[in-house]
Amino acid sequence: MDEEIRKLLEEEIKTEIRDLSTLEPGSKEKSTAIEDLAKLYKLRIEETKNEWDFNEKYESHDSDIQFKKDQLEEQLKDRYFRFGVEAAGIILPLIFYAIWMKRGFKFEETGTYTSTTFRGLFNRFKPTKK
Repeated sequence: MDEEIRKLLEEEIKTEIRDLSTLEPGSKEKSTAIEDLAKLYKLRIEETKNEWDFNEKYESHDSDIQFKKDQLEEQLKDRYFRFGVEAAGIILPLIFYAIWMKRGFKFEETGTYTSTTFRGLFNRFKPTKK
């Protein structure tokens, strides 16, 4: 609600409360004034609720946007991490196989595999996922 209107409503409520003391107890005017005061106060309460709801929606919308940004950043980090792990899962075994193959081919110069270790590993030198 506009600040000026809110001030006017507050002043009107204060005026109604002051005027109640001047009216006779039990008179029709006093009961009408009390009803009018109750209506004004209910209006003030409703306007306050509306303002709170609006502020809550606005704040929750801002927090939703921030949450989505944070979520996207986390997804991007996770994607890069998974890509790095997958790349390492391919590159590291290839390096390992290259080193062992080089050592194993030294044994092949004689025409036979003299190392039982290399013979056992030779069957596993296939860079595939298991």
